[in-house]
Amino acid sequence: MLSKERYKAAYVYWLCCIATLGGVMFGFSTGVISGSVELIQQYFHLSPAETGWIVSSIFVGCVLGALAAGKLADRIGRKSTLLLSTLAFAISAYGTTFADSFAIFSSARIVAGIGIGLASTVVPLYMGEIAPRDIRGKASGIWDLSLLGSQTLVFLVNFLIGKGMTEAWLVEVGWRWMMGAQFVPVALMLVCTLILPESPTWCIDTRRVERAIKVLSKIYPDLNHEEARQFFSARETAGGSLGLGVILRTPVLRYGLIVGCAIGVLQQFTGAAIVMYYAPVILQTGDMSKDALLFQTIFIGLFTGIASFVGMTLFDRFGRRPVMKFGTIGSIVGLLLISYSMYTHHSGYLSIFAALFFMAMFGISWSAGCWVLLSEIFPPRIRSHATGLAVTLMWAFNFLVTQFFPMINEIPVLQESFNGAFTMWIFVAFNLFCLFFLIRYLPETRGVALDDMEALIESHRRKLSRKTGETRTSIAVSDI
Repeated sequence: MLSKERYKAAYVYWLCCIATLGGVMFGFSTGVISGSVELIQQYFHLSPAETGWIVSSIFVGCVLGALAAGKLADRIGRKSTLLLSTLAFAISAYGTTFADSFAIFSSARIVAGIGIGLASTVVPLYMGEIAPRDIRGKASGIWDLSLLGSQTLVFLVNFLIGKGMTEAWLVEVGWRWMMGAQFVPVALMLVCTLILPESPTWCIDTRRVERAIKVLSKIYPDLNHEEARQFFSARETAGGSLGLGVILRTPVLRYGLIVGCAIGVLQQFTGAAIVMYYAPVILQTGDMSKDALLFQTIFIGLFTGIASFVGMTLFDRFGRRPVMKFGTIGSIVGLLLISYSMYTHHSGYLSIFAALFFMAMFGISWSAGCWVLLSEIFPPRIRSHATGLAVTLMWAFNFLVTQFFPMINEIPVLQESFNGAFTMWIFVAFNLFCLFFLIRYLPETRGVALDDMEALIESHRRKLSRKTGETRTSIAVSDI
């Protein structure tokens, strides 16, 4: 109904920017530990296992939050769920800043993870529901920019807090200032979320038609209220998410769920998280100083953000599939260059160029593309439930990949034989599978209304079934 209406793009982008403050806290909470973990380790006298738990415990909360987010978003609304995530961030900021024991600090990190799990599910959901289909790629891509931007910002904040300070001050007090810096984005998120309107889709699904029309009339100034009232009243009974058992027994919903979840999982196997988290390890093939390596890490983050901005623009112009395929092929080339620089001990410009090229290709494809697709790929009947499951799997596999990479990378035989390049070749293989997945299983969602997504998935599924049937027939004929 709304596909041909004139819309206020600026207002939509403004709402998306407010909603993505959850992404700012997401990036801040995950990034703040990078500059403070050694200081916290010294202050609490932690063992290597305890230090690892301080870093990774947040992922436990992420999984818990994402698992609960879908049902919460359907029951109490997108806005209220986002407010709950703000509360979790506030509790975590207080707990990590004033913690007097390892147990309190790590518990506060788990609470932060719950906030991240809630926000990373409900914000893409909200943005996909308020954005007109013509600008959904750019609008939903703002979420990815908020993650990358906030992670870069927290690196800068940590640097400014520690600049010129003694090691003793940093160990006793400095890390608390780094954690306390979280109160600023938490306060901003709380104020802005309070003025954020509720998702019109949720309002319609919960029989709040007048409230939905009030929101939509600000997005679509020419909206005919009476026609909209009749249309939404006729479809409001279709609201609500289905259970997982029903989804798995319904072919079109099962296909949509599997494809959407695969998008979230496969993003973790592109190798981008490893290049971002372990950039100093990857780049330290020469005699670079620690400060130079850390600066390059920040620069890689900025470069990825710029590439993501370009990608979210390209998605609306050329479509999701072409841009994703182009970026995946480029990522393969970038990983091969990184592995070559590691294998041959080529440091300097080659390793830096390889890392930047790979992150640029990832930025225009899987970085922004994953969140854009998760915001739109699921049929309305399963959106909340499916998005929560996809984000849960995303966080679980992110944890597994980042945990196992150092273990594989440090295997003596592989390190002596390939100088760390072997793990990059593993990610090359994963990217080849990602390319196969994009070509065969992903439908093109550009310009498709959310209400038409189920029909699109069914059409793509039937088309794929026919191709599979034709292939089997050809094989059978050739065997006769």
